[in-house]
Amino acid sequence: MKISLPHKFLVSLLALLVLVTTNSFAIEKHFCGDQLVDTSVFAELEKCPGCLGAEEAPSEPDCCKDVVDVLEGQDITTVKKMDDLEQDQQVFLIAFGHTFFSLFQPVSRRLDNLLHYDPPSITFDLQSNYQVYLI
Repeated sequence: MKISLPHKFLVSLLALLVLVTTNSFAIEKHFCGDQLVDTSVFAELEKCPGCLGAEEAPSEPDCCKDVVDVLEGQDITTVKKMDDLEQDQQVFLIAFGHTFFSLFQPVSRRLDNLLHYDPPSITFDLQSNYQVYLI
């Protein structure tokens, strides 16, 4: 069975969707006073000079703060079987799936069966019999 390109794309998109929704992300922000200095998702935060113990320390010792926003993903993915759905939902799902995937079927335009076709023999002149003439 040959899998078409739209089918591969749809499967990859659904796999990526499951991967993104089940992962958790932490967004770290560093503030120096009321000003946002750096934002990071995967890398190390860049601190301001006052937080590193440099000579140009700010006048207030507690002016720097780090804020961590955690985006929680799903912990459990649920799998439903066809038997868990109601009867009308099952009928709709099967009908929708059949019509959707029939959109991607290639149209057969093979004329191989016409190569061995013999047209019927005409025993009389149709135009003169029906008195239909091209002008």
